[in-house]
Amino acid sequence: MCREEVPLFRIGTIMMAVGVVLAAGWSVAAGASLPAEGPPARHVVVFDLACRERPEVGRQLADSIRIRLRRHKEYNVVDRLTTAEMTPAGGLSLKTPDATVASLLKEQLAAQVGIFGNVQKLGRTVRAEVRYLDLTGAKPVAWTRVFSDDTERARGEIARQIVEAVRGAKEWKPPEYGDEPEPKNFPRPLNVNGDFESGRAGWAAPDNVSTKLVADTRAGRKGKLLRIFTDLDREAWLKYQRDLRLGKADPARPPKIGTVANKYATVAALEGVHFRSRWIDAAAGQRYWLVADMKGRTAGIFFPKIFVKGFADFSAVADAISEVSLHEMKMSPDQFVALPADKQKQLIAADAKAHPDRYRREVYRWYLACRNEQSRWRHYAAPVPPRGGLPANVRWLRIDVYAYWPPGEFLFDDVHLYADPRQKAPLPDVKARTPHYKPPSTQPAKAK
Repeated sequence: MCREEVPLFRIGTIMMAVGVVLAAGWSVAAGASLPAEGPPARHVVVFDLACRERPEVGRQLADSIRIRLRRHKEYNVVDRLTTAEMTPAGGLSLKTPDATVASLLKEQLAAQVGIFGNVQKLGRTVRAEVRYLDLTGAKPVAWTRVFSDDTERARGEIARQIVEAVRGAKEWKPPEYGDEPEPKNFPRPLNVNGDFESGRAGWAAPDNVSTKLVADTRAGRKGKLLRIFTDLDREAWLKYQRDLRLGKADPARPPKIGTVANKYATVAALEGVHFRSRWIDAAAGQRYWLVADMKGRTAGIFFPKIFVKGFADFSAVADAISEVSLHEMKMSPDQFVALPADKQKQLIAADAKAHPDRYRREVYRWYLACRNEQSRWRHYAAPVPPRGGLPANVRWLRIDVYAYWPPGEFLFDDVHLYADPRQKAPLPDVKARTPHYKPPSTQPAKAK
């Protein structure tokens, strides 16, 4: 456990002035009345937790706790910079007497609640021993508890556990893989050729460099697989992709693109490789299941993702034409920009009618996480949306198989999108948790 002796607090006149200002700012002004709705918010100080070996671990965990607590209106959380001025170097450890913390809360910060303690990180495991001190009532309330986690999101998980202990209530938790068991019987897939047995049907054409349909070499299997390869020279690959878009290259005669010694200069390190399905009609309020099999070595937070993306028609608000369309028109971007506005609109309208898919823009995104550090064939399945039904502004769906880092080979099979067989009626969509979020409009703004 990371512990340290508490140094004397030496707070000069400047900090005393800050304390007075803060106290004034957090107190009810003379003559003002408290809101009628419920008790006033409690002021909370989350001190940096002490960790002698790695002080940044204590600072980071404390900041995660502040962010989570700040989401709840019953708490006013003192910001990180102000708290740092009142915290001894290395954090506020469990050896700090409650009386010292209480004096700091009342006299310097005009706060009622303090959270402090020790944190230790050993390999993947993070262990925090946390002290909670609440001076709100006539008699202080205090407890000390231990929280730990060894997952990739250990800091966030421990912060969630601590906030749940402070509030005495469960936190909102995003949907996670495995929350629901995969249905045993699915209807017919909504996407075409998810097993790749019919070649490129239902999918964009493979480029035969980074994406390729290959023979299934598993015992007892004779079908095809999708192979995505990301250990490629990025500059050469980008040129090939642009040539494909403009019809200057033929995937039947692909160029030979090798790798580079600097793996951060491969396509794996930046763009990654996408393999997209054809368009799938969407249904508002519908829930789906995406299933897939994948083999390929992943690394921690870096793993292939199979996206389900939702699109809407933005042709009514388009003010430009894609590079592919301009190439087909034998027109440069500069020539298009030089045209009168009315002529530009005419060309856009004609192009949108001829190529409506080029004016579809993404309005929804979800992905199936394909973690696989053992590089063995694994099966993946999850519902989409995880909660509720598909938003009404989504008109088309597209499956997007994506792999990037680490550089190498990734194999996919049986990528299928199904309507949820358990669903009996359309479901309302679950709104975004981001405050004041507004979905993008597909129609021009009305003149005021």
